[in-house]
Amino acid sequence: MVAKTQIIIITMVLGEKNMLPRPIEKELFKVSPVEKAQLNSHRHIQDVPIEDITEEIDGSIVKSMPFWHFFENGNIAITKSNRFSFVPAHKHQFIELNYVYKGQSVQYIDDEKIILLPGQAIIFDRDVQQRIDYANRDDILLNILVRDDDTISKLLTDQNITTNLLTRFLFNASQSNFNHDNFIVLDLNSDPTAFRLMESLFIKGWNNKKEGKNDQLLMLLFRSLLIASRDLVIHQKTNFIDAQQDTMIQVISYLNAHYKDITLEKLASHFDYSPNYLGDKINKEMGHSFKHLLQMRRLNIACNLIQQTNLSMQAISERIGYDNHSSLYRLFKNLLKTTPTKYKEKVTKTPNIC
Repeated sequence: MVAKTQIIIITMVLGEKNMLPRPIEKELFKVSPVEKAQLNSHRHIQDVPIEDITEEIDGSIVKSMPFWHFFENGNIAITKSNRFSFVPAHKHQFIELNYVYKGQSVQYIDDEKIILLPGQAIIFDRDVQQRIDYANRDDILLNILVRDDDTISKLLTDQNITTNLLTRFLFNASQSNFNHDNFIVLDLNSDPTAFRLMESLFIKGWNNKKEGKNDQLLMLLFRSLLIASRDLVIHQKTNFIDAQQDTMIQVISYLNAHYKDITLEKLASHFDYSPNYLGDKINKEMGHSFKHLLQMRRLNIACNLIQQTNLSMQAISERIGYDNHSSLYRLFKNLLKTTPTKYKEKVTKTPNIC
């Protein structure tokens, strides 16, 4: 009897501390236009563009959520999932962390059913296929999105990558190796520090989104959360590569460092392989061709330069290894279905402040 009473008290205390500032909470529970449409039509309204991506290994088509839609203000984005519908199966072109603020979230991660309750979170890599069951009015799911490998590298600065499961997860993600289907489930309820860091991160990111900025404090809060949550893992699917032993890690690290003038022939020569052998090895182990990996690396660098500098398109083209901006134009059209100029207009526009 005593044990049951203690459990009830703990549940009540944890429930009471789950409280964002009233103005933010009011916004979260307010029915948005998309939610209203879903509520009225009883069907899913796709408010975020989903791209059809052809898997290079087997030629299958997967739905992928592109990064360019979310990161107008910086490389860490804060959003809220829409309610009154489901989210169909999809993958991402970024790292995502989902956190349940109220209610619950029933998700299928690579067809494994995961039920998240208040104070619980899941972080997953790009190749994880996610779908989410119908969300009711009281189901508030918050999202923290992390864009690219440069951002992740900054998050891990001055940390030992083997310190805990979360830092290893992010290191694994940043190296672009073939194991991109990892995910980790956390329960923050037992640690007030981690709990407060999560909600402080959301508050800061939510306010930054309204103000049109994304500052260093977000990065520091996220990095602190990684440390504070090290012992809060309740479920995981991880298959990490040992960075000291796996040759492919070294190959991709070298490609990432020399993206401006690297070729398959130069890369193969550096590691004493034939170009054909290394090209096949990259395709098999990475799930993408050398050309695709190089294009994605250059695209990430170009996006950062467009967002963070005033360089001309010609200068940005030269920075990433192209002779002219026509190649940059083709890169954006092929991978983002837009032009560099339109992308710049989107990410540098002055936000509407209510």
